[in-house]
Amino acid sequence: MAVESARNGPVDLAYETVGPPGGEPLLLIMGLDSPMRWWPDGFCAELADRGFTVARFDNRDTGRSTRTAGRPCSAAGRAGAGYSALDMIEDARAVLDALAWPDAHVVGQSMGASIAIGLGLHHPGRVRTVTTLSALPRGFRLAEVARYVDPVGLARMARVTARRPRTRQQLLRQHVALARMQAAGSQPFDERWATETARQVLADGPSDPAASARQLAAIRTGSRLLRHPERLGVPLLAIHGAEDPLVRPSAAAALARAVPGGRAIVFGDMGHEVPRRLWPALADAISRNASRARILAQ
Repeated sequence: MAVESARNGPVDLAYETVGPPGGEPLLLIMGLDSPMRWWPDGFCAELADRGFTVARFDNRDTGRSTRTAGRPCSAAGRAGAGYSALDMIEDARAVLDALAWPDAHVVGQSMGASIAIGLGLHHPGRVRTVTTLSALPRGFRLAEVARYVDPVGLARMARVTARRPRTRQQLLRQHVALARMQAAGSQPFDERWATETARQVLADGPSDPAASARQLAAIRTGSRLLRHPERLGVPLLAIHGAEDPLVRPSAAAALARAVPGGRAIVFGDMGHEVPRRLWPALADAISRNASRARILAQ
């Protein structure tokens, strides 16, 4: 797959497409400090098999997209080299523009789900449907989402990310450890895939420990932008894992209730991940949500 580039102001956004050129357009948005490689190739192929032309891209500060130097933006807004949630929403819009897609189905995972919802709220004409995976209902402001996050899981993740790897091998192991702790504990962990993906991620560019802090600060400062999912005017499907160690499954129900006509699905053997064993079921669910837009358009 050839990597191409979209531009939003000073930011270049690496993206690639999978599937037939004439398929239904579908944009994938990955989560916190996670480049597009964490959308598995096999999952993208499952979506392509259902008639979608799939695009995935590296959020700013990840992968082969523009990296930002400096500290995270402050709670009050931009500061120094910081950026905002709206900037990240406009990044997704810029990828649609580069693809010459007037509109698309949008699928977001974790933080990417907030960007997907934000895109639907701020550019409603560009979004056909929204499907979220492991989403919080109203952005990432702690006071609004505390009931939905698992403090034990967050503490485990913090312990992993608190380590400062000194070698490339240590950094590789940290990436794999994060993938493992986010996976469903009742199922075998695909360490081979996680290790190979982590190697590719590290080959794409240097790791920046401050990138996740900048992205998280951006989404938190955009809490007002994301506070009203009930204004989303397209079909929404909230997918969640019953074994998600970071975000409780009740978040999916809350998000579905907030959006008129919203629906939720909870998979019993899924964590904060896109696991191989569920690729067909996830692709089917996304396809069914897309069909709701076709029905409404008739």
